[in-house]
Amino acid sequence: MPRGASAYSDPEFHLQCDRQAEELLRSFWNGVADGEALPADLRGLAEGAQTGEPGIRRCLTMERIGERLRIEVTAVGKGRTQLHLWREGVPTVVPSPGEPPVVAVADGLTHREREVALLVADGLRSREVAERLGIASQTVKSHLKTIFDKLGVRNRVELARRLEQR
Repeated sequence: MPRGASAYSDPEFHLQCDRQAEELLRSFWNGVADGEALPADLRGLAEGAQTGEPGIRRCLTMERIGERLRIEVTAVGKGRTQLHLWREGVPTVVPSPGEPPVVAVADGLTHREREVALLVADGLRSREVAERLGIASQTVKSHLKTIFDKLGVRNRVELARRLEQR
């Protein structure tokens, strides 16, 4: 299953997405498909983005055992809303009786660095990541250098392996 994707909603709040975004959304909402109306939770988020200040993102996090889906929505003009989607693993370690709960160690990545890391780990090139996130290709490369330093990896393959372990 993909880790990150982008989608849009039109002025009537119908979903416009590719297969990756569909897969991510279906993991939490059955029946979601390109061209269909947004589920109620996402429609409320999209409506909120349309009524707020331009450029302000609204965020929704959905969780279930073992995974989390984060969705950020931003109004992009003419009634369209962009949805940034990414899936994260959630530790499911259950402590033994009498032991304190296990806390997941934060990786120290910023929100944008995490987006870039997940898309790169899914095999996207820097140019493709840049297009999907609406940033310059050089910015993606800059984020990658920082990500590699923070996670102690040397290349994209090691990054993907590191993220698989989470």
